[in-house]
Amino acid sequence: MKILHITDVHVGWESDQEKEKQAWERLYRETKAAASGSQRADIIAVTGDLVMHGTEEEYRRVENYLQGLGEILDIEKGQMFFCCGNHDSDSPEAGSSFLEYEAFVKRFYGGTTPRCQIPVFSINSCKKTSLKDFNNCWLDPGDVDEILEKAAPGERGILLMHHQPEIFDDQSQIIRLNRAVKLILGGHLHSGYTRQIEWKGMTAVNGMAITPHLPFIPRGFQIIDLADDETVSTTMYVYKGDQGVLEQKA
Repeated sequence: MKILHITDVHVGWESDQEKEKQAWERLYRETKAAASGSQRADIIAVTGDLVMHGTEEEYRRVENYLQGLGEILDIEKGQMFFCCGNHDSDSPEAGSSFLEYEAFVKRFYGGTTPRCQIPVFSINSCKKTSLKDFNNCWLDPGDVDEILEKAAPGERGILLMHHQPEIFDDQSQIIRLNRAVKLILGGHLHSGYTRQIEWKGMTAVNGMAITPHLPFIPRGFQIIDLADDETVSTTMYVYKGDQGVLEQKA
């Protein structure tokens, strides 16, 4: 199966909404060119920082943009999956307050059941994170319990988690997830490239930011090919000026 993975969208970063709209129109063009034909995506995974300040107005905008992306790529809402990032909190110091994010997810699906040929899990690694302490990631053992309860015996799926797994001080919950997860998709780094590593028996792909905070950092997305034998192949698509994207293997 093929996954179009986008991350760190940051709707609300641009003070000029016309520039924001142009950036999404560019994303529509590039993803349509990349995720069609033999590369057509089966699902879209969005791994956090959908918005900048966690406001309802920003979430309303990102909802419209994502609906447009699905229409461009002929992907239904049930084939789009999310996790929250540190910017998605609706309070300056987080404190597990992701009410607007939760309202967005409920609104977006509107009774539609998310569906994929393999399980897709989402976990909030930002419950102890704030805009100031943006690397203060943590996994709630109860959230991990819920994933393990949902997982079918012997079947491993995809986990969407904003922070990269190796930066957690306590690796015990990451190790537990191995029973249910074979692929972790995340964001947060704004590194300007897509990175794929093996971690605790799982493959972790950290994606390029759609909207990096610094203008010199390249922006882009990635398409991930997950084979039946659990082999993962990732291609990153880096924006190259006004001339399309540069494709490179991760």
